[in-house]
Amino acid sequence: MNAEELRRRLGGFQRGAREGHRDAAAEIAARGEPARRHGGPAGQTGAQNEGGTVEEARG
Repeated sequence: MNAEELRRRLGGFQRGAREGHRDAAAEIAARGEPARRHGGPAGQTGAQNEGGTVEEARG
């Protein structure tokens, strides 16, 4: 696989991911549920938000 083919495939993946995210957001909005921040469950705390390591998160 050459670089151009890889860029084409990754571009298609990114478009699909954006479309899926948009569809999910529209479905959630249609249900009347509050939107959550991108990146994890609402109210998430701990090492992930603080830039800690996996070992710290396991605690």
